[in-house]
Amino acid sequence: MPTPWSPSRSPVSSTSVLIVGGGAVGLVLALELGRRGQDCIVVDEGDGTVEHPRTGGISVRTMEYCRWWGIADQVRGNAFPADYQLDNVFCTSIGGFELARRPGPSMANTPIPLESPERKVRCPQFWFDPMLAAAARRYPHVQVHHHTRYTGHRETADGVTATVQDVRTGRTHTVHADYLVGCDGAASTVREQLGIGMSGNPLLNYSVNVLFRCENLLERVGAAEAERFILVAPTGTWGNVTVVDGRSLWRLTVIGSEERLDLATFDAGAQVRRAIGGHAEIDIGVLSVSPWRRTQLVADSYGRGRVYLCGDAVHTMSPTGGFGVNTGIGDAVDLAWKLDATLRGWAGPTLLHTYELERRPIGLRNATAATANFKGWQAPADLSRILDEGPDAERARAAAGRQLLEATHAEWESLGVILGYRYENSPLCVPDGTPPVPDDYSIYVPTARPGSRAPHVSLPDGRSTLDLFGDSFVLLVDERSAQHDTTAITHLRNAADTTSLPLHVELVPATVAAVYEQPLTLVRPDGHVAWRGTTPPTTLVDTVRGAPTTLPTSRPDLARTADRRPD
Repeated sequence: MPTPWSPSRSPVSSTSVLIVGGGAVGLVLALELGRRGQDCIVVDEGDGTVEHPRTGGISVRTMEYCRWWGIADQVRGNAFPADYQLDNVFCTSIGGFELARRPGPSMANTPIPLESPERKVRCPQFWFDPMLAAAARRYPHVQVHHHTRYTGHRETADGVTATVQDVRTGRTHTVHADYLVGCDGAASTVREQLGIGMSGNPLLNYSVNVLFRCENLLERVGAAEAERFILVAPTGTWGNVTVVDGRSLWRLTVIGSEERLDLATFDAGAQVRRAIGGHAEIDIGVLSVSPWRRTQLVADSYGRGRVYLCGDAVHTMSPTGGFGVNTGIGDAVDLAWKLDATLRGWAGPTLLHTYELERRPIGLRNATAATANFKGWQAPADLSRILDEGPDAERARAAAGRQLLEATHAEWESLGVILGYRYENSPLCVPDGTPPVPDDYSIYVPTARPGSRAPHVSLPDGRSTLDLFGDSFVLLVDERSAQHDTTAITHLRNAADTTSLPLHVELVPATVAAVYEQPLTLVRPDGHVAWRGTTPPTTLVDTVRGAPTTLPTSRPDLARTADRRPD
């Protein structure tokens, strides 16, 4: 039985899952476990506030998850001004010469895409994370503890024993857990203790973020609204200013080089002045300065034994495109249902190992896409005359702007990255012999091919097919053929009952079956297609719960740990 956090009575607690890191990814994992009835403890050494928000854009896919969590309306209705225009501008400074402007509608005017019931939302991290925390805390078996630092763990035959410390008092506490998950960021202490390395490009450049406050900035410099101002000098792109709250908070990113910026001589105020075109008369308040290293790295393994890693702990990528935290949230969603299945006893011995098999290729893919976006900012345009006056300079700015817009097109049109990821060659998905659709970072082609995100189709009652998923396996049955498929459905239900695999059957109209292209489609708890066809194979339930006759070999510890995991 789990025991609550009670250092006043005992320095020892127990839980099913200990989550290290209380950012968005750790909170999503806790939320996903909590709504499935699993107890967990989240520890984070901060106080729960986000002093330097990095995340501002919530992707379409993450908003689809927010529907499952019951917070989509809250996220959509956050305090960011709904009528703020979300253009992207290449300019010499805010209010200076514009090279190009890519129009972006306000949230109020952003159309809902045909491919989803949701649209992307502008919601800064200091608003989004507390929404996740509140949603997780709705479940009494979810505990979130701040001011608590993870200091280490040891694995035993039946779980993990971790030591944590109250950073205010220095008092240590022991937590016994069935599983431990490190969601503790790019400098993950959990990953370091596991001895797992990172591969890729460890240095794209050094950068510095400056969070600053300025009232009525755009009006005072004579600039139109924009989500991001990309700052271009004759020597190249040197930074960008991104809107944070749509009112007075802004984030300047100064793009450095492969040489570490000297913070002792870094003048944040002067850099902000440069970004806004001088204007010494305008009051600027620098709130925080945060140096960081832009990288493209993916962990060599996503876990070891009973310890797993999520989010920035396993992949770091350029923020160009906003893929980082949204990719991490996808990690948490994938891992949560597999942990729940294992803890409940219906998982096969390889189910948890498929977490790495499925998610590591997505980390590699999305990190590559983010780097490609960043390189687009450095398009080889002729910038030598962009600060000059006169018709020739205007033509030079226009030409440079066209080149920059073309080079960065994929960053602004990235639905293929957001929705088009698929779990190719996953042992949990049964191939149907159809060829994969092109993996285009910009264009998403809806498909119910096994491994893909189950497509959105509007239902007659106003819901989306996506609203049918998220809790259990769902068998979609074309209502026109339901009577003919009775035997197949019964056999699948019996197999599910025998193994305690949760399965729900949904009759769907012809409009759904036309998109899914088969009379029967089995969708996993994470909303990905596991199988489609006319007659389910007799081994289908064992396949989707990770109980194959042969074991995958990508995890070197598999043979050592498979017999120790509940199945």
